[in-house]
Amino acid sequence: MAKFITGQELTEEVYEIIHKAKKQLLIVSPYIKLDDYFKKALFENHKRNSELHIIIAFGKNEKHPEKSLKVEDLNYFKDFPNVSIVFIPNLHAKYYANEKRGIITSINLYDYSFKNNVEFGVISETSIFGGSGIDKQAWDESMKTLGKNYTIFIRRPNYKKKYLIAKDYVGSETRLDLTDELLNGGIKTKRSVFEFMDKTFVDMADHMERPSREEFEKQNIQAETIIEVQEPIVKDKLLSATNLGKLKDKSFAEVIEVMIAKGYVLDKTTITDKGRLVGIEYKENTKGNKWIVYPQSLAELL
Repeated sequence: MAKFITGQELTEEVYEIIHKAKKQLLIVSPYIKLDDYFKKALFENHKRNSELHIIIAFGKNEKHPEKSLKVEDLNYFKDFPNVSIVFIPNLHAKYYANEKRGIITSINLYDYSFKNNVEFGVISETSIFGGSGIDKQAWDESMKTLGKNYTIFIRRPNYKKKYLIAKDYVGSETRLDLTDELLNGGIKTKRSVFEFMDKTFVDMADHMERPSREEFEKQNIQAETIIEVQEPIVKDKLLSATNLGKLKDKSFAEVIEVMIAKGYVLDKTTITDKGRLVGIEYKENTKGNKWIVYPQSLAELL
């Protein structure tokens, strides 16, 4: 179900999405400025939840990105245990989502906007019984946009196995930090956020189909019945997109277009979980250059 909201209802719903996130929190906002309410009432508890993956996407002001996200607030987000921060130079969209619901809106994550501006939004819910197509489209488009832009910071948790399935959080490590490059005249290094994603975020279809904890316990549904797992195709000869296309007289771009349509890749550099299951993988040479290779049998799709 999708619902138009504005005024106090809109601000309260954005607050709730941030505050109640348990497993994933996506914030897409060109301008971000946090007052004490955002920090102490909404975000602070998340610092104790290493399983919550927070993705922050901001943009505008390519030469002076600190005007879009203050250095103080950037450093605040860098202190979370499981966070990805992406810079999108031409970003104008605003979208807030957790594992249950999302809001497409006009409002920036900016304290002034929440207190003073006239803002509109559409809220929609994710559900194992269908949910809203609007939220799926917004999520999918956000993921595509993230993958094509500049990842500036990645921090991920580490765990130690305990008994059979239990685990202990043993701290987080920074895996990428290009914030100095961004703040010192503009970002030049382009790293896709999906290089650092687990399957929860890489495979967007799985995200939409996964039930909430409450729905899961109420219906007593096993995760294996919700997410269809395909058996991997037996590996055959692996070819680059260019060489795969030659088998059917197709161009590199045409091959990529087909693979995106099938849900096997997000773009020419990012494989989805569905793609891995059919045998698509990365190849890397001694110089560290990496590209995608495809099983020859996928030529039948072209």
